[in-house]
Amino acid sequence: MRISLVAAIVAATACTAPAPPAPIASVLFPAGGEAYEPTVAIDPTNPDRLVVAAMNGMPPVGKSTGIVAWSSLDGGRTWQGEALATPRPAGSTGPQEFGADVVAAFAADGTPLLASMSAVGESMGVYLSRVAGGFGSAPAVPVFMNSRDAATGATTMYDKDWLLVDRREDSPHRGTVYLSTGALVMAALPDKLGSPWQGPLISRIELRASRDGGLTFGPPVTVSADSAFSAQLAVTPGGALEVTYARLVDMRGAAMGVFHRRSTDGGATFGPAEPVAVMTGDTLLDSPVLASRPNGDLLACWSQGDRADDRTNRVRCATRPAGGKWSAPRPVDPALPAGAAEAWPAVAGTDRAWYLGQFVVTERRTEFILYRSGDGVGFERVAVLGARDSVGLAQFCTNAVTPCRRSRPDGFTQGDYTALSVGGDRLAAAFVLPRIVGAKPDSGAVHVVVLPEPGLGGARR
Repeated sequence: MRISLVAAIVAATACTAPAPPAPIASVLFPAGGEAYEPTVAIDPTNPDRLVVAAMNGMPPVGKSTGIVAWSSLDGGRTWQGEALATPRPAGSTGPQEFGADVVAAFAADGTPLLASMSAVGESMGVYLSRVAGGFGSAPAVPVFMNSRDAATGATTMYDKDWLLVDRREDSPHRGTVYLSTGALVMAALPDKLGSPWQGPLISRIELRASRDGGLTFGPPVTVSADSAFSAQLAVTPGGALEVTYARLVDMRGAAMGVFHRRSTDGGATFGPAEPVAVMTGDTLLDSPVLASRPNGDLLACWSQGDRADDRTNRVRCATRPAGGKWSAPRPVDPALPAGAAEAWPAVAGTDRAWYLGQFVVTERRTEFILYRSGDGVGFERVAVLGARDSVGLAQFCTNAVTPCRRSRPDGFTQGDYTALSVGGDRLAAAFVLPRIVGAKPDSGAVHVVVLPEPGLGGARR
């Protein structure tokens, strides 16, 4: 049964409250360009303020020419956008080779922050841009810069950054900006961003913390060195920093497990690795995501499947109650249509519920669906936030590591991320769907839906 966006949200709250405001849906993309791998952030102190950003182009299919960003001051009704000023080393004047992996947040003083990868000439790294004025004039601080070992010739490339600001009132580290990334050791840089790298399988998660809102950063700390990649961050009571990451098994990004480490001293040291999920046989995973609730509960989700077949892709989740252990992985939607695949989850938590957004792809249709759960055990569908007919399993690339996004000429890849953000009484989702030329996917556009947080209702068990 197809669910109407407005009708589903009204029905979820009709018994206890007046009908909530209608969701606000927008489609954003740069003039003459494309938008992929979106991020969205709601200002926790003013939910009318939002930031959305994406990369302009999709490696390895094409070239990402930089980061484009939009802001809204009226809860998503209207948007103003422009290209982000190129993050570059001081004194460099060359053109930007690419920009990627943008993540948005708000500093404690309300300044929008954008973490992203950027390459200018021979210089490449991860930067933090503080958007005190417009996006086109935002200054950027280099946080992790690629380096080459003079003795071995190996290059350390930083990829898959993640950004978090500690906003907890009970945290001794309140206001700290945490920025993490994967450090990949390569014999040589790949010919194209997103392609497999050369050399031994060496990858670690590094993290740096800023105590002044992102103006300066402390020294790097290794979170994990066990082939770790694709970190996600959350903060729980007392300012504990929670990190999940994938353990890689090949140079395309496929992983055999999700692991969790915890820091209780502001990211200076981390406890032992705790397994969240470990794959067996031909099943591998990618795209682990993490969220916390105010009480300290954690929710981790990821996609898994036979990496020779996109159609086997399924999303699984595990929960960890505050002070407890990780649960066994569970499916999100046991009532999936026969033959459907799930892909690209995003998660967020409030004091009322967990929220999860993901793509559900059938033979001839791709939908982005919002789910809700009171306990992380059973999820119920809230609404279909966006959909495309005629784009289905034959074209939509459901993960990053099968041949789809590299070799299928008519395939559509949305990038490596979707996004959810919560703030005040609102929820915002950002995801990519193709603009359509006939029945063939064309360029990507970011769909943003801002809606009031739905009532709980009865979660499916």
